[in-house]
Amino acid sequence: MRWFWNTLAIIPAYLAVAFAAASPVLILNYEDYQFLGIGAIVFIVVHIFLAVFRSNLYFAETFCHELNHTFFALLTFNRIDSFFAHASDGGEVLYYGIHSPFLSLAPYSFPIFAMFTSLISTILIPEAKLVAQGFVGFFLMFHIVGVFHQTRPYQTDLQDYGYLFSYPFIVFSNLFWIPFAAKLCIYGFSGAIDWWIIGFEKAIKWIQFFL
Repeated sequence: MRWFWNTLAIIPAYLAVAFAAASPVLILNYEDYQFLGIGAIVFIVVHIFLAVFRSNLYFAETFCHELNHTFFALLTFNRIDSFFAHASDGGEVLYYGIHSPFLSLAPYSFPIFAMFTSLISTILIPEAKLVAQGFVGFFLMFHIVGVFHQTRPYQTDLQDYGYLFSYPFIVFSNLFWIPFAAKLCIYGFSGAIDWWIIGFEKAIKWIQFFL
């Protein structure tokens, strides 16, 4: 099965390039993203402040990591047996059911806090939506930093399906979900889905070109 997943690695890698190529076309009105930027900057300031005082966000990252596993385990109808997260001892979620790369790699691939904040922002009044955009930017930067901290070769999640599949999958998923979360809280569902459509159209054109 590991060889099977590794042979599919070219698909997320290829789509990742297509979505990356689509991004500059869509980020034209950069002023629309100012509150996202403010939120991201606030996170960086908090991160530096904690580092100066020899503190960190490892517990928050561990909790988010295990929460992602739990969320996707429930989505795939697995039964959760236990949930554990600790600042220094790591974390673990025990579940019974179907194992899949979506579940194993979810913590590195899906910005769960940012996505839920974006979804909530779609029902808020304009003034509150701007505040929500700040939180989305904060949580997106939190996710990105967490991905860099956690995607180390010793992670068993990455070893389950092999590095040749796991790393391209993570890159593609982040290029898929991070812009979607950003655009969802600014432009709503229509603007976010348009970005998906443009990315897939680019991928299809490239495939047709090489074939």
